[in-house]
Amino acid sequence: MPTLGTGLLLGIALLSGCGSAEPASTPAVDETRVLTLDPFTEGAEPASGLRVLDEVSARCEPSILSPENELARRCFTKETSVVLDPCFVPATPVDLPDLEKPGEEPLTVDTVALCFDDPARTEPTEVSVLEDNGAQPRQEAPFDPHWFLELEDGTRCTRVFGVQQVREDLPLTYGCDDGALYGSPDEEEQVWTIHHLPEDAETLEVAEIRTAWK
Repeated sequence: MPTLGTGLLLGIALLSGCGSAEPASTPAVDETRVLTLDPFTEGAEPASGLRVLDEVSARCEPSILSPENELARRCFTKETSVVLDPCFVPATPVDLPDLEKPGEEPLTVDTVALCFDDPARTEPTEVSVLEDNGAQPRQEAPFDPHWFLELEDGTRCTRVFGVQQVREDLPLTYGCDDGALYGSPDEEEQVWTIHHLPEDAETLEVAEIRTAWK
């Protein structure tokens, strides 16, 4: 499976835009690409083009949104009640200093993680992982294991759980910058498809998937 590493992060960010501007013309989809996100250099530093927006500490476990990626985590922050998923840890071990805060005992840091709500995002949240319970082999997920999809027309969609909304017997599974997706990707052909309900539409449309991230 291809890995989205240092050289591709910034390029995709520049091409994708924010979803609010008029979409540029996009080429036809010949085959759905499946990518994994690797936001670190070989030295476990944030990849070129990334700027850390916020820093928190957390305990982490295997990701729910990216369940088959052994480097993906779901992190419960110490400072707030926010849960971050997916977050990604480096493939190689890192030696980090203790986390020191005024008036508190130093805390041992197991590793570091970067958290994204979009693989094109260039300002991730950085997590000092105080307890990493996510370093374990992954099983094949019993549900759609992709945390982010880009459709043929550039629509960008994030995996969601727990939304009690159904259309044509299909549950809502992704929230998009234009509407929502229902059901799971149909992976039978080289170009995957999924049911899309654009923001101003009343009926589902079958949309082609350009890229899926695990």
